[in-house]
Amino acid sequence: MNAALVAGCALGGALIGAALDVAAARVPPSQDPVDEAVAATPMPRGDSALAPAPAASEADRPVAQPPSEAPGPAGPGSAAGGDAGPVTRPVPGPPGPVELVATAVVTAVLLAAAAVRFGPVPELAPYCVLFAGLVGISVADLRVGLVPRVFLYPTLALMAMGLVAASAVAGNWAALAHAAIGGAGAFVVFFVLWWFVPRGIGFGDVRLAGLMGAGLGWLGLADVYVGFLSGFVIGALMGTVKMLAQGTGRKTRFPFAPALACGTVIGVLWGSWLASYWVLHT
Repeated sequence: MNAALVAGCALGGALIGAALDVAAARVPPSQDPVDEAVAATPMPRGDSALAPAPAASEADRPVAQPPSEAPGPAGPGSAAGGDAGPVTRPVPGPPGPVELVATAVVTAVLLAAAAVRFGPVPELAPYCVLFAGLVGISVADLRVGLVPRVFLYPTLALMAMGLVAASAVAGNWAALAHAAIGGAGAFVVFFVLWWFVPRGIGFGDVRLAGLMGAGLGWLGLADVYVGFLSGFVIGALMGTVKMLAQGTGRKTRFPFAPALACGTVIGVLWGSWLASYWVLHT
């Protein structure tokens, strides 16, 4: 293990994490137009509402208006008319010192773990980018309930360029093909889930699934399976804990991006080992 490399990644991760926390605090809370339409549609009695809170990009959403600019009388799609109107979250305050330090520490640990996992090889850089981007996305989703494209798209672009470079250096073009298959496949699966169960998943999570699938796919399709399975298990545990803590039952909603991010980290760091262990012991 290269101690200097690990220490350098940890230091860089701490600085990047602090900057990401400040940037995530600037993401405005708002409601996605698609989610507004879904919210205005009564949910059938038999449907389950124990599902991740829809997380979508902030660019498609109307900015919350102050009370002085709020719309006037309620229309057919408003709460007064019997349906839910546009829903916006309260604007959270700036990040406190505890949140800032926690985000910096988590990012530092993740980048150091990536250095231990990969060592001084070209693919270390794109996976450090992936981990850092997942931290920023998770913080934003926890704060305002959306997966901001301002974090997701640059993360995807930088990671893709890094993986192309790593494949070129190693001559491993099969890994790049697996990344494309993993990213496209995950996007399609989540898109279908979003299309048929829009209350259960947001389109921001669909985009995030494509990012996850590409990053995990470069390592192997077994890593894709482990990463998404871990993400869904963690998401189910998060939802159960929140449901029990709040006593909200099946109507409990929660941000899904942090669970998917945790699953991605597990898949990248230990996916191959877990997949091999599963095959050998089943």
